[in-house]
Amino acid sequence: MHRSPQSLLSLISIVLGVFACSAFSAEQLSNLNEEKPEKRFEVQDRTWPANPGEAEICLWKDDKIAAVTFTVDDNCSPDVPWWLEMGDKYGIRITWFIITKNVGGNGWGGTWELWKEVLDKGHEVQSHTHTHLHNELPEWESIAWEYTKSKSMIEENLPGTRVRVLAYPGGKNSGLNDREVAAKTYAGARAVTGTLVPVNLIDYMGVRAVTETSFNNPAAKWADLQRILDPADKVFRTWAILIYHGMKDKTMDRPLFVYLQENKESLWFATFSEASLYGQQRDTATLKVTENTASQIAFTLQDRMDDKVFDLPLTVKVRMPASWTTASGQQAGNPVDVMVVEHDGARFALVQAVPDRGPVSISATPQVAAR
Repeated sequence: MHRSPQSLLSLISIVLGVFACSAFSAEQLSNLNEEKPEKRFEVQDRTWPANPGEAEICLWKDDKIAAVTFTVDDNCSPDVPWWLEMGDKYGIRITWFIITKNVGGNGWGGTWELWKEVLDKGHEVQSHTHTHLHNELPEWESIAWEYTKSKSMIEENLPGTRVRVLAYPGGKNSGLNDREVAAKTYAGARAVTGTLVPVNLIDYMGVRAVTETSFNNPAAKWADLQRILDPADKVFRTWAILIYHGMKDKTMDRPLFVYLQENKESLWFATFSEASLYGQQRDTATLKVTENTASQIAFTLQDRMDDKVFDLPLTVKVRMPASWTTASGQQAGNPVDVMVVEHDGARFALVQAVPDRGPVSISATPQVAAR
């Protein structure tokens, strides 16, 4: 097949870009397993690049102020229809952390058909171990077995599902949990203890969670989710994780949910794995603008995480030249999503790009139909 010199040069540029990204990301970390991390960056409100062609990585997807994740432990299958209705009503997506031994065994554990329905509705099913640390069972082997057995069972019974995160079980045997062992299998994990942690100090192998009862509760101000939207608060812009078990009160118009709906333009309702992957990719990412002309802006995006696991797009905000009214983008020759937003009379492209997957370019002239 004949190629023009220009197309050959473009192909060579893409190949070299992919090679450079792979070479940079040789570290390939499985996770950021730092129980007490040093401050990774300075937290600030949304910023806006001052000059055309300047770019920055957004703290959260689509440049949202903060992230919120709903998690349900212990299967709690009788509550699934209610949760699915809440998801539809409020536009939230839920992560179920399931005990795989219980699936199909009793009404509380649910069936694989039920969990497939959950996935089909856009929610997420991840690991809460195989037996919930019941080491008195004859089949129990080790904590590593607890972690890996659950992952393999979910992926086997729900084809296409990638189990990348874990919720550590609580209860009388919680001392069996081992973050170092978990870190060999999972990219992230949720703990049980409830508080909010600054976004630049997140422990990704033991992220803390809060409960709905802390919302607008003066006695539990330290865990009130409203803090994440308060610019004066030390947890401004952080990732808030809500933890649930069985639901006795299934009221639909709950104050917390109404509050989240009222502030939905500022919040990313992410699944647990999405927020965990995004945060770790962002915290190790490097962005470099390689071309800045009136017709095209190009950049490379790299991180230190394992490319086989960490494949979530990061949102890169690029200031567009004043003459651009629209923008489209490509990464290594493939289309990427681009959304144009305005701020103080200027236009910015929010570009969805995956680290280490090749060079990214945006243009005022549509390269492809990105949306």
